[in-house]
Amino acid sequence: MVGILMDYGSWIIIGAVCLIGEMLTTGFFLLWFGVGAFAAAALSYLGFNFTIQFITFLLVSTVLVGISRPFASRVSREPERRAVADRLIGQTAIVIEDFEDYEGLVKFDGETWRAKSPDKIKKGDKVTIKAIDGVKLIVERKKV
Repeated sequence: MVGILMDYGSWIIIGAVCLIGEMLTTGFFLLWFGVGAFAAAALSYLGFNFTIQFITFLLVSTVLVGISRPFASRVSREPERRAVADRLIGQTAIVIEDFEDYEGLVKFDGETWRAKSPDKIKKGDKVTIKAIDGVKLIVERKKV
């Protein structure tokens, strides 16, 4: 009875559903089950029994998934994007203007930044960048 239910038309429908599902996702996962279903459909058309069709479906799908996983993970991975804030945090800057009312100027990587700190910091001191608040760096005196 299973052999009657799984003629080549049923395998083609399963393959088509997998391909449509793959178009809606980006994992390169359902694609290979669609290819496996089409391979099983070809065997069904040629008159092979359901057991051979199902084993072919599983083998083709599994082998293709196994082969494509390293490629798929590289292709579908988000590129590493670091914001300016991420690159600045933890870096060392040099104070170029005394901090008055807990604000002053620091120089980092050739650029001058306004900075805030709860510490009284003098010109020439080194500070560690802790965060960014708008366009101002939040710094603290570098621990020696």
